[in-house]
Amino acid sequence: MKNNKLDFRNVFFDEIYNISKKNNKIVFLTADISAYSLPKFRKDFPEKFYNVGIAEQGMVNMATGLAMNKKKVFIFSMIPFLTMRCYEHIKINICSHNLPIVLVGLGSGLSYDTAGHSAQAIIDIGIMRMLPELEIYNPSDPTSAKYICKRVLKSKNPTYVRLDKSQQQSIYNKNETFENSFKIFKNGGKNCIISTGVMVHKSLHVIKELRKNNLKIDLIDLLKIKPLEEKRLLKILSKYNKIFVIDENTFSGGISSILSEIFVKNFFKKKINFFCLKNTQDVGNYGNREWLHKRNKIDVKNLIKKIHKLSNG
Repeated sequence: MKNNKLDFRNVFFDEIYNISKKNNKIVFLTADISAYSLPKFRKDFPEKFYNVGIAEQGMVNMATGLAMNKKKVFIFSMIPFLTMRCYEHIKINICSHNLPIVLVGLGSGLSYDTAGHSAQAIIDIGIMRMLPELEIYNPSDPTSAKYICKRVLKSKNPTYVRLDKSQQQSIYNKNETFENSFKIFKNGGKNCIISTGVMVHKSLHVIKELRKNNLKIDLIDLLKIKPLEEKRLLKILSKYNKIFVIDENTFSGGISSILSEIFVKNFFKKKINFFCLKNTQDVGNYGNREWLHKRNKIDVKNLIKKIHKLSNG
């Protein structure tokens, strides 16, 4: 059987490579982290590629100078190091000047599962969305990752892209237009799941299993987390009886709290249930991604059981 799974990183960086053939303004900086697709970029465009070493804050400062000289800069590192270690530099140097730099973070959610809490990215959305000028993207498959690369290239604002450290099958066809910041998978359901990133795949699995029990549920994939198309989203959600939010981030700061704020602000009155990570760094507990999902009760088996019960309740 043919394996159609692709790595988010390679798809994203291959697109940068292809665009760089005709765009002389692109510069790529990395803080001593690589991916399968990057060596050819470094070889073919040595004047556009710089490995600054384990110096993330310096990388942000370097990107700032390049952007002020009309370069389109992509900076790449593991999410905790790119966001938390560089937060003040991003806030002051990039965002306050509204520079169109693209921050590419690797390892969304529990991607770095066995590496422990210091390498995991379960609170980054919360801190990064506090920066007013910053846009945040969270692709759910290789096709959307490729599209987002094209979109952030044209953006005139600072952008943050969260890439999962995994291989996934495409859930969108190559001709998908992605004209909006979120996509809807319609199944004729009276209830709806909202998710983002790699958890969209798990949500689709849950929906498939529940369909066997004659329970139809729709799904909304949030490809762009900030800013959200609030009015359009609320109009669509108003048609459903119950809403389930599935997220691989802590409640505080993830899409659970983002949506909660939107619901409260707009007096949105629907039955909403949240399935996300506990508000803890879970220090000292190591395991693979699926084990961590079970520990936080966001594994497929638990989600099917809970959503089935709540849908019929």
